[in-house]
Amino acid sequence: MSGRPSPPRLLLAWEGLHVGVQVAIALPVAVALLWAAHVWLLNQPLGRGLGYAVFWGALATGAIVGASRAERARRLHGDGSGGSDGAGRPPAGRGPGG
Repeated sequence: MSGRPSPPRLLLAWEGLHVGVQVAIALPVAVALLWAAHVWLLNQPLGRGLGYAVFWGALATGAIVGASRAERARRLHGDGSGGSDGAGRPPAGRGPGG
């Protein structure tokens, strides 16, 4: 290991779930929290708050699931500091003849 502590077991369990299961868990939680925020904090009517919550909840779920998958991939394949730019290419100036 590179001296980094291992991630918490709950995080590893979350990242090990299928994408559909992650969406099924994250979407209702995000919608409920965002609905409460729109209704109570922003003083929106119930229906409009629900509409905003569904819209932003879907975006938040995509961000959460996408970030989870990216972090797991980064951890499994290295952190990118091993001499590539993340796309498998060597850093500028370190290629052949550079």
